[in-house]
Amino acid sequence: MPLDYSLLKTGNEISDQTYTLSKKEVDLYLEAVQDQSKREFDESGIELSPPMAIAALSLRGVVNDLQIPGGTLHVGQEMSFQNSVQVGETLRCIAFLASNNVRREWRFMVVSLTVLNSAGHSVMEGKSTIMLPA
Repeated sequence: MPLDYSLLKTGNEISDQTYTLSKKEVDLYLEAVQDQSKREFDESGIELSPPMAIAALSLRGVVNDLQIPGGTLHVGQEMSFQNSVQVGETLRCIAFLASNNVRREWRFMVVSLTVLNSAGHSVMEGKSTIMLPA
């Protein structure tokens, strides 16, 4: 049964997912976006995740938990990255509804995103705007 988006209120937690950002996940992301740039490593020689792979991962739970249908547009995002993330790190992605408005035939939902590493430190914060048929 489809989710009734009109029942979602500002401030509602809409997703809380934990993912391990494996090498396979990073490789799939890089392939999907056709990124052929040089891989980055930390001072210990451990590969670092591309920041936008973290952003994409943070939206995965939102899309799944809100049962976002086809025809939905991702119309904007603002992201801020506080710390690098090693490939293999476990991340907790939490999302809250920042706004939920209907204009004409479209629903605009703004989602606030926070991604924490396994130590509980923020690695990314941001907002994403999703537009779907009302």
